Amino acid sequence: MLQITLELKNNEDENLLLPLLQRLGISYTMLKKEDINPDSLDFHRRVIEQGVDVVDFNSLLQEFNKSRQDRYLPFDSE
Repeated sequence: MLQITLELKNNEDENLLLPLLQRLGISYTMLKKEDINPDSLDFHRRVIEQGVDVVDFNSLLQEFNKSRQDRYLPFDSE
């Protein structure tokens, strides 16, 4: 099997390509990417740069480990 990823810059090309794929019996999946909003990008960048308060990191880590005790973790035994 061969998988090919196509990036269409012109949305009208989709109207040409999809019927051809259907006619040829080629299965496909579509993923439409949203345009990145500069305001949203700035907001998320500021959140990442701000970071989190790590004053009480040990209790956070203990709660995290406690919440995962009942889960199967495949690489836990290594």
